[in-house]
Amino acid sequence: MRMKCFIRTCAILMAVFTLCACEGPNSQDPREAFVGDYTFTSTGQVDLYAGSFKFASVPMDENGELSIALATKPDEVWIIAENDTTHGHVSGNNLFMDPTTVDETFGEIVMTLAFTYGKATLNHDTLSFPTNVVISATYQDKSLSGNGQVDIVAIKKQ
Repeated sequence: MRMKCFIRTCAILMAVFTLCACEGPNSQDPREAFVGDYTFTSTGQVDLYAGSFKFASVPMDENGELSIALATKPDEVWIIAENDTTHGHVSGNNLFMDPTTVDETFGEIVMTLAFTYGKATLNHDTLSFPTNVVISATYQDKSLSGNGQVDIVAIKKQ
């Protein structure tokens, strides 16, 4: 009787080991493809309004660097750029970043920038994603608001 239980237990353990072995090399964490250092270029503009009057168009063209690192949960990553960190989720070859808000003060000008990121698709070593930018600013008793589209292309460093 004990021998039958022992044989069944061994058979079950062998099945579990076989299944686990099959998952090993073939079940690579999809986040790994995103992890690394990147250079990026952003292009676009934000139109600023004083009421309904278009006050100015501000170019959002910039070059910089960012890094992507693994986070604690299975689909999470951290995106670090210019001393700002945002949280993201990976699904397949797509990265979805959480919206971010940045408050800036320049003398008497107080400004809030809100960034909403579109789906970032990884194609080889290139990430491309649209970003919607909304700005609100105050200067003394005047207020400005604005919005615009910025396209970001990030290329992984080798």
